[in-house]
Amino acid sequence: MHRVRLEIPCENYLNDVQDIAREFSPYLEIDADSPHFLGWNFCYQDGNFNINIYSSNWGDYKDSLKIDNDDELLYKKYTKRFLKHSLYKFLSKNLGVKLPYGSLTGVRPTKLYYELTERGYQAEEYLIDEFMVSKQKVKLIADCVKNQQGIINTNKNAVALFINIPFCPTRCNYCSFISTELFRVQKELHKYIDNVQAGIADFKNFLSKTNHKITSIYIGGGTPTCIGIDMLNTLLSPLSDFGLEFTVEAGRPDTITKEMLIMLKQNNVTRISINPQSFNQKTLQKIGRNHTVDDIHKCYDMAKELGFVVNMDLISGLQGESYQDFCYSVDQAILLNPSNITIHTLSIKRGAKITQEGEKKKEFGNIAKMNNYAYNALYSAGYQPYYMYRQKNTADNLENVGFFRDNCQCKYNIDMMEESSSIFGIGAGAMSKKVTGSRLERLANPKGFREYIDRINSIVQNKRQFFNF
Repeated sequence: MHRVRLEIPCENYLNDVQDIAREFSPYLEIDADSPHFLGWNFCYQDGNFNINIYSSNWGDYKDSLKIDNDDELLYKKYTKRFLKHSLYKFLSKNLGVKLPYGSLTGVRPTKLYYELTERGYQAEEYLIDEFMVSKQKVKLIADCVKNQQGIINTNKNAVALFINIPFCPTRCNYCSFISTELFRVQKELHKYIDNVQAGIADFKNFLSKTNHKITSIYIGGGTPTCIGIDMLNTLLSPLSDFGLEFTVEAGRPDTITKEMLIMLKQNNVTRISINPQSFNQKTLQKIGRNHTVDDIHKCYDMAKELGFVVNMDLISGLQGESYQDFCYSVDQAILLNPSNITIHTLSIKRGAKITQEGEKKKEFGNIAKMNNYAYNALYSAGYQPYYMYRQKNTADNLENVGFFRDNCQCKYNIDMMEESSSIFGIGAGAMSKKVTGSRLERLANPKGFREYIDRINSIVQNKRQFFNF
């Protein structure tokens, strides 16, 4: 492993360049006290964007891009990409490491695919040639785009509703979400629910005053079903008459009963998540889940009997899991034959318990092998990928991918990830998005549960100004 300090001549492009350096972890670690350095500088001269990368370990590297700087936005976009790509080539060569996504960073590879296609490029060739993305990952991106056709939003007046219920029975050791263990907020839970109810009423007011058309509803978290049948029914009832894709995350089997599922069905919920994460009991105990593998099967059987579209999440790279352990979970999920299976790759997040306990990214290979098994098994079983996203600090620099069968793509997941639709966000940490042509604006609610309660009046006013109603 190489440790280097970064020599930073200016703030321009700093975050983007640091992202590339961090992608090479654990082979390269940024250490402010290291005697070895990695730095860069650049200038625009005679129509050329010139860069110089220098290092105490590997010498210098120079490159140049001919570009017009008349269009400030395009100039910044292409010079940023060029600088990242040059640094990627420099580090890849000297570390002897190739990344599956090359110099491509960011959450939404598919969104870039759409952009390249709209600009007249052959997107697959461009990703390989200009970003050095592997052919395997380019195929995955292209397959997701192909399977979004006819479903991705094209209506400029479309809006999806997202409600965040940031509570869980327990906190998984890999989790960095804002979710709070339910017992910690039980006394104040009714205040939160009252505020969410007011947000729903405001959303319906928004629909009545504008030309927007609701296309999907997604109740996420956290684990919304952990708040109990009565409270959840109170939230869902005003939304039960829209007659569209309606998802409720019910990811923890220990929050699901037959009565809970019947209540969801009575409110016209169409889709739920029942998330094993693993079908290995030792893993469930290790990650902090208070349910059994048998509970997963029982909940799934009840959900299918009632006719729900079901998604199941699995995570590759969980602590203590071997390749064989993960493959077993994949095989078990496929045997159940849910409509959606999502393969998440473990992300080492700063706020997670495993990070605080010293968990770090490991050398590449084992997690990629796990994901390859999952993808091949899912393709062979008749599933297809339909949406994907990437996170920072993900094992083997991989991705999260949702698979579907029987034309059961989740519209909300597609529109949210491709940012093709406005989103009205309610609840702590919820993000609202306003899509106007090619322009995208965001408005985030406070992340903290109590801050959301305390600031609800200003949140409502900001939302009304944001959406202009």
